[in-house]
Amino acid sequence: MTLSPFSSSNPHRGTLTVPSLPRVRSHSQVLETLFCNFDFDLEQVSNTIDPILTAQSRCEITSLYIQGIISGSSAFLCTNINDEHAIHVTTKTSSWLVGQSARCAITIPHSEVSACHAAIGYQPDRGFFITDVGSSTGTWINRRQLEPHQRRTLYDGDLLELGSLQVEFFVEVFSPFLGSGIDETRF
Repeated sequence: MTLSPFSSSNPHRGTLTVPSLPRVRSHSQVLETLFCNFDFDLEQVSNTIDPILTAQSRCEITSLYIQGIISGSSAFLCTNINDEHAIHVTTKTSSWLVGQSARCAITIPHSEVSACHAAIGYQPDRGFFITDVGSSTGTWINRRQLEPHQRRTLYDGDLLELGSLQVEFFVEVFSPFLGSGIDETRF
């Protein structure tokens, strides 16, 4: 199911335009993954929905993003990098492969992205990081190229380049007791 923008006109009141809603590959799949990621805690899922649905509005350079979601000591990723530019949520873990291969947690259909291009990881005490796993076209963070197998910390607002594909990286932190908020001093 794809949500699309719509508008309605009323000749007496002008035009009401509702902003476009992001596309979601499968609403049930996204919700199921979120419930699993948050151990079926409805409040945590409810607190996470809005930042996931509005992540693209944070983009300043490109419309593509990867969003790291931290909850307690675990993390997962959300992205809209796919043919439909629809929201995709990964399961929580500590590392995710990124590339063209269907074996990757984030599959990117782009000619300059290698089959297994990079790995994004998460450590509770250090935050998110990225490693180029020997791609043929390179990985850059904020216009600085990584050496193959070099690990670099990711911060909220970083620009990633996988070959010529530009992607923005965001971090969203959820505390089971405090709700949502980004602690930019940590990440």
